[in-house]
Amino acid sequence: MNILIESITPDNKGFFALKAESMAAGFNMLHRLEENWLNGKNRFDKAGENLLGFYADGLLIGVCGLNQDPYTPSVRTGRLRHLYVGIEWRRRQVAIALLRAILEGSGRWFDFINTNAPQSAFIFYERAGFIPLVDVDKVTHRLYLTDI
Repeated sequence: MNILIESITPDNKGFFALKAESMAAGFNMLHRLEENWLNGKNRFDKAGENLLGFYADGLLIGVCGLNQDPYTPSVRTGRLRHLYVGIEWRRRQVAIALLRAILEGSGRWFDFINTNAPQSAFIFYERAGFIPLVDVDKVTHRLYLTDI
């Protein structure tokens, strides 16, 4: 199998199909990603930001983004966004590969990374080293980059 993780946009081949699958499964994240890209609200173009796609034999099967956290005043706070892996590809290490790729070198830009994960992803994030947070608005988990 030929695997490729690279920077993408919602215009990349396969994004529409992955977005449709995510929406059918009850996840709106890729729809929001595309809307915010098209209206210019979030283009993953600030310092330290990136949007990655995971391709298997040319098929886009996963997406993951990293932004400066818009909910905090510090540009040294990152936010993991829109991590989604196609249903047939789950439990095959795709999500952890995307997470590792998006975090590579991120300590240059960020001190820690926040995420607001759905309950179903809590175990994944905690196994990946994120610490659960309580009573923090729009943040369920945080990864301190000095701990990686």
